[in-house]
Formats: sequence, C-alpha cells, structure tokens
Amino acid sequence: MSTLKRIFIAFACLFAAIACYVFGIPAGGAIFLVLGILLEGFFWFQLTRCKRA
Repeated sequence: MSTLKRIFIAFACLFAAIACYVFGIPAGGAIFLVLGILLEGFFWFQLTRCKRA
C-alpha cells in the first residue's frame, strides 16, 4: 500500500473517531465512545507501523 494511501486512511479514521467522540459524549452513547477509541487506536497503529521489506 502506498504511503499516501496509508496516511489518508489513518486520517480518515482519526476524523471518524473525533466524530464518534463528539456524538457519544453528550448523548451518553458508550458504543460511540468505544468505537471512537478503536478508530483512534487504528489511527496510531497506521502511523507508527514499520514497513516490511
């Protein structure tokens, strides 16, 4: 996967996580908070993983 595509997917996950946090906190939706945490974790995983040779 190209670097640009990987970064685009990572930032898409970050924005989706932020949207889940914004929707989940005032509404008290635990599902959205958990989904936000998972999406944010995927974001950090995409940014920090090493490229295999």
